[in-house]
Amino acid sequence: MKPYSHVHAHRTNLRVHLVAVPLFVLAHVGLVAAIAYRKPLPALTCVSVAMASLGLQRKGHALEVQAPEPFSSGWNFAARLYTEQFYTFPKFVLSGEFQQNWLGAQSQEHSS
Repeated sequence: MKPYSHVHAHRTNLRVHLVAVPLFVLAHVGLVAAIAYRKPLPALTCVSVAMASLGLQRKGHALEVQAPEPFSSGWNFAARLYTEQFYTFPKFVLSGEFQQNWLGAQSQEHSS
């Protein structure tokens, strides 16, 4: 599997992820609350927001030179999706790798 940072190197994709991943996480927090309070319309809204977040991320990944590894099964999709949204991307940001890729993308833009 390609390292996470290799498929998150394009500046626009980084911007998209900076907005879309927290949106995905917040949509899930809202979904849990909506279910707990038995509010179907807010629950559906949260599912829609999470789906929109994934659509944005897919568009961002289309800009990358290296595509993410294809999903091998439905289980692989679900496991990777939730691991990447709730653990890997936050770790990518907090570890400084996001900043390294951001600066690397900037230097690539200036050298083109």
